Amino acid sequence: MLTVQHLIAIDPLKLEIAAGMAGIGRTITWAHTVDLPDPWRWVSPGDLVMTTGVGLPQTSQAQVEWLEQLVQSNASALVIAPRQDVADLTEALLEAADRLHFPVLRASFELEFVKLSHQVIESVLQAQRERFNASERLFQTYAEVLRKQPEMRGRLSALATALGISLSIEDAVSGLKLVEANLVPPDSVDHIERIPIGGRARANLIISSSARRTADDSILVRSLAGLLGVELERLMIQRDQQREEGELLLRSLLNGTTEFSLALPMLERHGHTGTLVSLAVSPGPDGPWSIETIHHCPALYSLTPLLLVENGLLMGLTQNQPSLLEALGTHLGNGTVMGVSGPISTATGLQESFRQSRLALTQAQELGKTMLTYGEAETGLIMAPKSMSEARALVGRYLGPLIEHDRTQGAALLTTLVTFLKNDGNWKATAFDLDVHRQTLVYRLKLVEQLTGLKPTTTSGIARFWIAIQAGKNTKLID
Repeated sequence: MLTVQHLIAIDPLKLEIAAGMAGIGRTITWAHTVDLPDPWRWVSPGDLVMTTGVGLPQTSQAQVEWLEQLVQSNASALVIAPRQDVADLTEALLEAADRLHFPVLRASFELEFVKLSHQVIESVLQAQRERFNASERLFQTYAEVLRKQPEMRGRLSALATALGISLSIEDAVSGLKLVEANLVPPDSVDHIERIPIGGRARANLIISSSARRTADDSILVRSLAGLLGVELERLMIQRDQQREEGELLLRSLLNGTTEFSLALPMLERHGHTGTLVSLAVSPGPDGPWSIETIHHCPALYSLTPLLLVENGLLMGLTQNQPSLLEALGTHLGNGTVMGVSGPISTATGLQESFRQSRLALTQAQELGKTMLTYGEAETGLIMAPKSMSEARALVGRYLGPLIEHDRTQGAALLTTLVTFLKNDGNWKATAFDLDVHRQTLVYRLKLVEQLTGLKPTTTSGIARFWIAIQAGKNTKLID
């Protein structure tokens, strides 16, 4: 790009700086000859204004006002090649030019403005051609790496190599580096520029280069940021689609359309393997991410839970990874409370798991905790409950799975358990009272153990079940 300083350095033009030396770094975008008394009406920002001085006022004050109006037009500089019959430049005008950092150049009257205009226009067009060629090479490189590089990191590295610079993309919210391609050694970096990337992506492009490069050229930078904006939007669309697919799968599991055991291969394709838990999350009021956009949080890129929004809560299914759960709570903001279920099993099913996570959320809110796993709050609750909330926690923790199973399957596990405990664990008496075969009783109590994780034949199991039953009856939570 052509600057006033570059123009002064062209010897054949024989231009001299009269004032405004501090502004010689201004960029010249065009040249305009005007001898009217109001040149600011006819010039555009970046124009080099050339005049013979015919329109220049006579008095010092008038010249200062004339110059101030010209400066307000954002012209790049003034070149005056005075005729003999025009007013001289006053000291007041030159002082005003210094004060405004506006270059005023003197030229010989014999200098043909056509030659000066030609020099300016040719330089501007050459700079434009260079920028166009650089942008064209950038787009060609981008098109090529799209075919060859399947990952964003590989594409960014190819772009950085083509430009001879270091490139990185950072999350504008957390400052976390999302992708990085370092080519320029840190000790040779002379220029670092951070450019916001447009679109939905809350990200910045960081360019690090040496002074020898022109990677900070505004057009090239805008082109590069635009390309990466498209790239990030494409990735966001993919994450939107993944969330929609996950929500459909999660709803089908919750409404019973899909059995949990049959859904395991689909969950594995989403990356959800190993121990799985369900989540119930009450978001904070002003977090950096909302429950509708949390899947775009960089901390969840490696594995995003299956998510759905229900009655203002974020419900999810994910791997039981403490770091993932912590990241989810953190990025929803202060005040976020999370309930986590016990490990999901085929016996308990997903509906019971979500009941556990909701119960854990309620307990966390009552206890003032930010995160609580189902069963964590049972310490101290195996004694007789002292409040309605303690009674509800006991019933939910130990009898909830049985109540839910009986409701959905039309079974009688809770009745079986109550009868068994009333008969002090006597198998024969319990089978007689229930009018079932002993083997049926064995099957039912085994299912009680699978659903609750407690054996009704052990001292620990009997104590917990009996206290929970009494708490439920005393508070009318169960019949």
